[in-house]
Amino acid sequence: MPVALNSQINLSKVDISVQEIVFVVTIHEAEQRKQNFGQVRNSFIRIYDNATEKQIAKYELDEDASTETAIEFGKLYRKDGEWRFQAVGAGYKSGLQSFVDRYAA
Repeated sequence: MPVALNSQINLSKVDISVQEIVFVVTIHEAEQRKQNFGQVRNSFIRIYDNATEKQIAKYELDEDASTETAIEFGKLYRKDGEWRFQAVGAGYKSGLQSFVDRYAA
């Protein structure tokens, strides 16, 4: 069953001290449910400019992720006063808490 999650970020309201916004997708209770991203098809993120309705970036997970339960798809980061997108596509065998611990430190 396809799952679509839509979130909106008003980048003009993001505090200047925030330099990166990381997009991570995890499988809830993956270990208990014995699930991984190798079982997920057509996994992607897409970033739009709501004002222009123009797609800014799209990143598709098209590699074998048979052990990964978390994917860092990409990040928005500030450079020269502008937001830019960098695709990452790194898979991890961990949950959301591992990302929180890494970036909250």
